[in-house]
Amino acid sequence: MHKKLQPIVVVVLVLIFAQSAASQDSFHFADFFVEGALRIDIVHSGTDVEDVISVRRIIREPHWSGPKTQLMLSRDMGKYRFDLVDAGSGTIIYRYGFSTLFGEWITTEQAKQVRRAFEETLEMPYPKAPVVLSVYLRSDKGQMEEIFTMSIDPADHQIGHTPIMPLAEVIDVQLAGPPSQKVDLVILGDGYAADERTKFVGDCRRFAEKFFDVEPFKSRRDKFNVRAVFVASSESGIDEPRKGIYRDTPFGMMFNMFDLPRYCMSEAVWAMHDAAALVPHDAMLLMANSSRYGGGAIYNLYTVFVSDNEYDDYLTVHEFGHGFGGLGDEYYTSSVAYNEFYPQGVEPWEPNITALLNPDKLKWKALVDEGTPLPTPENDAKFAQVVGAFEGAGYAAKGLYRPSVDCKMFSKGNRDFCRVCEQALVEMIGHYAPSATD
Repeated sequence: MHKKLQPIVVVVLVLIFAQSAASQDSFHFADFFVEGALRIDIVHSGTDVEDVISVRRIIREPHWSGPKTQLMLSRDMGKYRFDLVDAGSGTIIYRYGFSTLFGEWITTEQAKQVRRAFEETLEMPYPKAPVVLSVYLRSDKGQMEEIFTMSIDPADHQIGHTPIMPLAEVIDVQLAGPPSQKVDLVILGDGYAADERTKFVGDCRRFAEKFFDVEPFKSRRDKFNVRAVFVASSESGIDEPRKGIYRDTPFGMMFNMFDLPRYCMSEAVWAMHDAAALVPHDAMLLMANSSRYGGGAIYNLYTVFVSDNEYDDYLTVHEFGHGFGGLGDEYYTSSVAYNEFYPQGVEPWEPNITALLNPDKLKWKALVDEGTPLPTPENDAKFAQVVGAFEGAGYAAKGLYRPSVDCKMFSKGNRDFCRVCEQALVEMIGHYAPSATD
């Protein structure tokens, strides 16, 4: 329960003139930010043709674990993006790309028939002075369009604080160094009853060992901190709606999201952030106490995996590729709930999928050997191990291309990431742990 009133936020349309993104070395973190994080809980609602953001509450959290020297990614990633602008100078001081469950839902058939609302949270370093926050949506034409703008005074006495979770327990799985210099992962378990705490700890440590047995994480293990937060569930297990099974858990994890049997997700985003706020975190991982095959992930939202399935070693890393690296699914034969997830004639933002609109400007051209044809024939054995552009990706058999014949983002089982996916993950690790690319 918050002791302070939630802030009354005035939404304004602001014309920012002479606005420019500050380079990584053009200012010091302390010039614009203080310790802690600014968290904005929002309600994201609409239909397939309407995208509305409303503010629920603004909170100051104790930890900002993100980088203090690299405040903007070099890649333009995510279906959405927000810019944090210093109101006095008009300088973009922080930029963050992300995707959302709402952004996936609007591509489903249901979005044509009904309006829905989803919980979301925006997090950023805590600003010293008044700022302007602008949220952008990537349109069907691939352009970023502003959909929401608000001004924030960090000195506002109505800004609240994260609710205390007295029954939550923090468990250190692996600590490698200061949060601002490492990739900080937090594991939240759902469906673990109070008497399953030992199982939860064991599952977390087993996950870490499997995770760090795969490249590019294996050789960069020292770039990661891993913590877990245990919040006991009233019941063991998670929801399985198609079977009529519903359980009382803190994070509301469920199979059958968008009515897909294997799609295991949660809409309780604010509760997750309440728990994750206990520790520094760059990425949230939700571990479902279940042996059923399933999982899911959304870029810069969260990664979901199950604890005890025979494919959990593949599943955890594949889904992390989505949630952390922004990698797209390269397969195209499995059933999905989406309608034209990737608009025709538009280059996908994901680093491992292309529409190949201009082969000379292929986003991973630097990794393609001279003489490799684009598109690349999949049934020619001499191209089986090379980087090229193989047709079939992003849930579409035609019109989209993947970098390799096979990859952990393409098929289930004991596969490596292809060179393109691995490079994208290394770049992301390097964003949070600057020396990780060495």
